[in-house]
Amino acid sequence: MVEGIYTSAASLSSLERWQQTISQNLASSNVAGFKKANFAIESDNKLKTEYAPDGISAARHSGGVPTRTTSVNFTPGDLKATGKNTDLAIEGPGFFQVQNVDGKNLYTRDGEFHINQDNTLVTKQGLPVLGDGGPITIDPDQGELSIARDGSISQGDNLLGRMNLFDFDNLDQLTRVEGGFFEPPEGAVPQPMENVQMSQGAIESSNVSPMAELVNLIAVSRAYEASQKSITSHDDLISKAINSLGATA
Repeated sequence: MVEGIYTSAASLSSLERWQQTISQNLASSNVAGFKKANFAIESDNKLKTEYAPDGISAARHSGGVPTRTTSVNFTPGDLKATGKNTDLAIEGPGFFQVQNVDGKNLYTRDGEFHINQDNTLVTKQGLPVLGDGGPITIDPDQGELSIARDGSISQGDNLLGRMNLFDFDNLDQLTRVEGGFFEPPEGAVPQPMENVQMSQGAIESSNVSPMAELVNLIAVSRAYEASQKSITSHDDLISKAINSLGATA
């Protein structure tokens, strides 16, 4: 009976984590290029319960301590036309490369860029977007910015350089950092992509399905209620056992 309370309590803790993951997905569902987080629970007897957009695939475990894991779903989102010449969407795999304030390179699928007061192409957080020659700087007097599908950057007849896209051998090793960026682990080498395909005047939507996440919230609520009832039931049984065993003849 005590084991039953422990198992139900562990379930409540895991469900809280799952709810946090769903909340993050919903809050970022309108952020360009955002990649949803998947949540899973696995026990050390290798039976697994996964929580995915299409609902719950349930499995029971006969013992062991469950472990909770989150992973990033890198499935591309739909492309949304904006008509803004500084907006870019990646068609297929790859990441834009940007530079944070410490000079470290970060990676993102969010192509909602703009030109800052220094005439540099930056993210909406103000981080410079990198081309093959470093930060991309334009001359306002040279005409409209044009970025071809292969990443070539030009103004009028002037070729300014090329915007590279990068990919990684193991996307699961990327760490999500503040601002919707991804950071590779120490020693991981980003691979410049040869076949670059991007669309100017468009952005990639997030791959979050709000309806699916709302369905998951309902599933969490029901599972949480069931675990609470289980704890109450086991507690009542323990109380009855103590009263029965402790009663004098």
